[in-house]
Amino acid sequence: MAVSLELFDTPASRLNSFVAQCQHNIKEWKEDVVKAVQSVEKFLKKQRFRGDHGLDQKVLKVIRVGSFGNGTVLRNHAEVELVMFLSGFSSFQEEASNHNHHEHVLSMLCEKLTDFPDLLHLQPQNLRLVHGVTSAVAFTIQTWEMEEQVTVTIVPAYGVLRPSVPNFQPSPEVYVRLIKACRTLGYFSPSFSELQRNFVKYKPTKLKSLLRLVKHWYLEYVKAKCPRAELPPMYALELLTIYAWETGTEEKERFRLDKGLVTVLLLLTKYQRLCIYWTKYYTLQNPVIEDFVRNQLKEKRPIILDPADPTYNVATGYRWDIVAQSARHCLKQSCCYDNNETCIPNWKLKVM
Repeated sequence: MAVSLELFDTPASRLNSFVAQCQHNIKEWKEDVVKAVQSVEKFLKKQRFRGDHGLDQKVLKVIRVGSFGNGTVLRNHAEVELVMFLSGFSSFQEEASNHNHHEHVLSMLCEKLTDFPDLLHLQPQNLRLVHGVTSAVAFTIQTWEMEEQVTVTIVPAYGVLRPSVPNFQPSPEVYVRLIKACRTLGYFSPSFSELQRNFVKYKPTKLKSLLRLVKHWYLEYVKAKCPRAELPPMYALELLTIYAWETGTEEKERFRLDKGLVTVLLLLTKYQRLCIYWTKYYTLQNPVIEDFVRNQLKEKRPIILDPADPTYNVATGYRWDIVAQSARHCLKQSCCYDNNETCIPNWKLKVM
């Protein structure tokens, strides 16, 4: 019998069990979803895209990013994000000057997805172009094995990197070229998606439990209640949670989930003061990168710079006020109090 889980009715001491119950029977469900997505990946790897000016691009590789890629997927919240790395460009400048070609690739991809017989068993529906900082193709799939529809999003990218190990660090020259070429901040972010995925993927198992807990709260108590609002992407919440863990526990692999949840919620209530960045992939020892990042940090808060792409503030342009209001409400619920009805203490952080 399915058990209805309510975070707000769960005492802080039971949060470990709550996360475990949220993931109950996830393995078989996830295998069914991955099996379906593999058909899409196989289809993409066979594609070639010919442009108006003789530009012929083939697909170099396809990777899973987002929750399915970084190992923090939640049961029954199936949104699979794929990045399709293309050949044909030799620099950021060349890609930027051929901006229309990406739109052309996405239009051709829509046509191919509609007519390709090998994907008919997935019942692709709701095919659409999604426009934003980076454009994408999105659609839903479903098979006999899967209980619900799965949303698949495909983003094309210039393959500038060849990361082969978890701690791969690009040459500073890559970021110098990125900064000089970037006219729209975050435009080249998909090129760094493998590093973005790895930044989360190789974190400790306990931290991934905290990430799932924060995501569950965000999906059930924020996004579900405000489906039309321009809310921050899940990636922003992931980065904020990682920051809280890094600074609040000094990256300890053993910690209390309740303290982590309370800390993240408190940070969300102070979103107007957030200024977060990392130097795992890009170094401030290079003067071009240092000047650029320091200027980025002078912009309006909240600031959460993508650890893999310094041109991308993942926090800008969203309704953080809605998220903060929901966070304040959650801080008053059972999940943030111990058995003696005492508020769970947060980790001590320095908020810039």
